[in-house]
Amino acid sequence: MKALKDGTFEKRVGRRGYKPHGEDPDANVDKYKEYLATKKVKTEIAVAETERKRNSKTKEPVRIRFKELANGNKSVYLSINVNGRRTYDYLRLYLIPEVDAAAREQNKQTMQAVYAIKAQRIMSITNGIAGLKDKSRIKMRLVDWLEIFRDAQVERGRQSARNWVNSVLNAVREHSPNVTLAEMTKEYCNGFMVFLLNDYITYKHTHPSKSTVMNYLKCLKAAFNMAIEEEIMDDNPVLRLRMDVLKGGGTKREYLTVDEVKRLIDTPCKREDIKAAFLFSCFCGLRISDVKSLKWKNIITEGDKTRVEILQYKTKQPLYLPLNKQALRWMPERGSASDEDKVFPTLPSKNYDCIPEWSRAAGISKHVTYHVSRHTFATMELTMGADLYTTSKLLGHTEVRTTQIYAKIINKKKDEAVSLLDSAFEE
Repeated sequence: MKALKDGTFEKRVGRRGYKPHGEDPDANVDKYKEYLATKKVKTEIAVAETERKRNSKTKEPVRIRFKELANGNKSVYLSINVNGRRTYDYLRLYLIPEVDAAAREQNKQTMQAVYAIKAQRIMSITNGIAGLKDKSRIKMRLVDWLEIFRDAQVERGRQSARNWVNSVLNAVREHSPNVTLAEMTKEYCNGFMVFLLNDYITYKHTHPSKSTVMNYLKCLKAAFNMAIEEEIMDDNPVLRLRMDVLKGGGTKREYLTVDEVKRLIDTPCKREDIKAAFLFSCFCGLRISDVKSLKWKNIITEGDKTRVEILQYKTKQPLYLPLNKQALRWMPERGSASDEDKVFPTLPSKNYDCIPEWSRAAGISKHVTYHVSRHTFATMELTMGADLYTTSKLLGHTEVRTTQIYAKIINKKKDEAVSLLDSAFEE
């Protein structure tokens, strides 16, 4: 079909021509216009792709990248390469599935924001190369930077970092919500440490332990290191802190004795599914995060032996854990559940307040949380004669020195037991 001066089209029929269909050939004019428009778009895309390949040898300093998320969205971030050093700028901007016009419009606006940020980053890099470093981000609030740091860790697969950074965020919001990165000094960090030790109250209505404060400061140090990599900060003030006050005392690890475990078994709990999961962990040592995600496909039975095979949520390391009869006793019946079904399907995501109530009803005065079940397994194993290396492997520890904390507890109990003999025969 050939365009004429009057705006109409001359119909052609041939091997490469346009052959109209239907009773009214003129009805196909709109379709042909649409065809030309589509062809033009495809041509533009092809030209752009050719240009991209031609320029690929000259790398852009800032590139837009996407990461697929479990919920179907795409996280948009920037990959920044300056002088051979690569960093990432996680924008906390997301593309949603384009199921309708509204979704497409939202994604369009999101990408406009992304391109604007990309242009700013390129300008900052250009200014930096010219000796005019961009100092705008140093004025960012610490809480805002911690959120960016948290999202960056999660994007890199470090899911456990989310809770730690959120805990630090809560403390910073209470201590100094509007403090900026420009105000990060040794004096500020020291004041924050003193605040944590003396004034801050956690969601458990207690002061954080020294080891928890140490972990908060480690989290800050990591966030500041990322700011240094991004050339926002010049040095890390946490490195200049004297943390002698945080040393000594050690971490107190609450655990249950065999007698206390028996009392819990005999005591009803208002959530029997939580009771079963807790006692299951007492006899196998699995963390609550792994128990909640445990599926029947992770339970392997060969003959009369049963084991758990998982990738641990916290460490991302594989764990092969034999299950004893007591652990199997507290596992629910599988019934008709499929391999993909969860072993403990009704466990809540967060609220386990019934455990302290249950332990008090059993006459136990200790502060019992779900994680105490893991400590209980470790101490029972060592008490029953298991060696440190084997216990470390059963717990899925990446370092034996982590397990040594439990060994110190057992040695102290042994010393106390020996002292009982002295008191029994004193004159």
